[in-house]
Amino acid sequence: MKQQFTFPKKLLATAVIASMAVLSGCNDDDDDVTDVEVELGSGSIRVIHASPDAPAVNVLVDGEAAISELDYAESSGFASLSVGFYDLAVEGIIPGGNAEVITVDEFAIAEDDMTTVIAVGAVADIEPLVVGSSETMPEDGQVSLMVTHAAPLAPAVDIFLTAPTDDITNMSPNFNFEFKESVDVGAVAAGEVRIRAAVNGTVVFDSGTVDLSGFAGQKLQVTAIAAENQVESDASPVKLLVANDTDAVEIRDAATTAGARVVHASPDAASAAGGPVEVWATSAALGDMPAELIASFDYTDIFPVAGNYAGVPGGDYVFDVSPDGAGVGGSVFTSGSVTLEAGMEYSVVATGRVTSSPAFTLLPTGDANRAIATQASVKVVHGAPAAGDVDVYVTAAGEYSVVQVESQAAGDPLLDEFAFGSITDYVAVAPGAYDIRVVAGGMVAINLEGVQLDGGSVSTVIARGPAEPAGTPTDFGVIVLSN
Repeated sequence: MKQQFTFPKKLLATAVIASMAVLSGCNDDDDDVTDVEVELGSGSIRVIHASPDAPAVNVLVDGEAAISELDYAESSGFASLSVGFYDLAVEGIIPGGNAEVITVDEFAIAEDDMTTVIAVGAVADIEPLVVGSSETMPEDGQVSLMVTHAAPLAPAVDIFLTAPTDDITNMSPNFNFEFKESVDVGAVAAGEVRIRAAVNGTVVFDSGTVDLSGFAGQKLQVTAIAAENQVESDASPVKLLVANDTDAVEIRDAATTAGARVVHASPDAASAAGGPVEVWATSAALGDMPAELIASFDYTDIFPVAGNYAGVPGGDYVFDVSPDGAGVGGSVFTSGSVTLEAGMEYSVVATGRVTSSPAFTLLPTGDANRAIATQASVKVVHGAPAAGDVDVYVTAAGEYSVVQVESQAAGDPLLDEFAFGSITDYVAVAPGAYDIRVVAGGMVAINLEGVQLDGGSVSTVIARGPAEPAGTPTDFGVIVLSN
C-alpha cells in the first residue's frame, strides 16, 4: 500500500503561493477577497534496502519516522510527497538504540518524480544510490525495466535477457554494468523471459524461466543484490529483487535448494534403538521414493555439521527415523509434512523420549542466517525433556555469579518458564561476552560463562538433557549451531 507522507517541507513555497492567491483574489471595485485554492504538485519516493550486512532500518523524513523496520531485500513501495526539499535519514536498528547510517540534506522532490533511493554497500561504508524510473512508458503487453547493480562484492557482469530456451553461447549481452551502475532497459514483452549474468563467459546467475505477465503495463526496478545465506550463495553470489510501485519479490538462481541440518537431541533414542538411528526423507521433490538422509546418527550428533547445511530440493517432506540398518521399513517414527522452501535454511531438532513422555518429536525451525555486522543474533530451543519448564538468563560476562542467579538477584530472566519444545524468535544482542544460565527447579542446570558473541554471528542454542537411562542426572548441556 502506498504511504502518504505529510511532513514539513524546507520551502517557503506554501507561504508565497498563499500570498499570491490573496493578491489574485483582490477585486478592483471593492475590498472583498476571494479565496483561491492552489494545489502543490507531488512526486514519489521509495527506499530499497540492499546493504547485505546492515540491520533493518527506519527511514526519517524531516526528522519524523516515515518507514519502520525495512529489512534487507525489502522495498518500501512508493510514497507520495509534495514538491519540495526534504532532509532524509536512514537509521540502523541496533541493540541498545538506533544509529544514523545515511543522511541526505535538502533532497529534492520534483513534480511527477518517481525516485528510488537504494541503500548500498557494506554497513561500514553504506551510502545512498539514487535511481530514477525507466523513461519508457510500457504498453499493455509490456513492462519497462530499470536495472541496478547493488551487490558490492560482485564484479562487472554481462547481462543476457532472452527467451527461456535461447542459447547465449555466441550471443552478445544486452549490456554490461558494475557495482552502483544502473541501466534503463526500456520496454520488453511481458511474457516468459530468462535472465543470465556472466563473468568472462561463465554464467554466475541463471533465473530460469520467469513470467513477467503479472507485471504487464508496469515499470519495474530490478536490483541485483548479494546472496544472504549458504544455500543462496552455493547457487549464485547474487539474486534479484524486482520492485513495482507497491511491493517486491525475490528471484533466486534456478539451482537454489533448501538447506537442512538435523540435530539428535533425544536422550533415550539410542537406548531404545539399540544404538544409533538413521533418518529417511520422502518427498515428491525426490521422486516420492524414500532417500536415506542420515546414516548412523547418535545422541548430540549434528548433520551435516554445526555451521553447514545439506542442500535438498524445495518441497514438502516426511521424515522417518529407524534403528541403524533397519531401512525405512523399520521406521519407529514418522513425522508430519514439513515444508522446506528453496532459498531458506532449516534446523530440525529430534528430541523428546522414545520410551516415555514427553514423546519423541521433530522440531523444525527456520534459520535467518544473514550476518548483521552490528549485532549477534541468538535463538534458543528447549530440547531437554528432563528439565521441564526453565528460566533462561543471558547477562554480560561476569556481571552475576551462579549463586546470584539462583537467588534471583540477577533480575528477571530473558525467558521465564520456558517450556520443553519451545523455540524463541531471534534475540539481537550487542557483540560481546555473555554468561548463559538455564535454571531448572531453582538450580542452575546449564552454566556457560564468557560466551563470545561476535557481530555478524547467528547462533541457535539447544538445551539438551543427559543421555538416558545411564546418563548422569546433572549432565545437562547445550548444542550450539552457527551460521
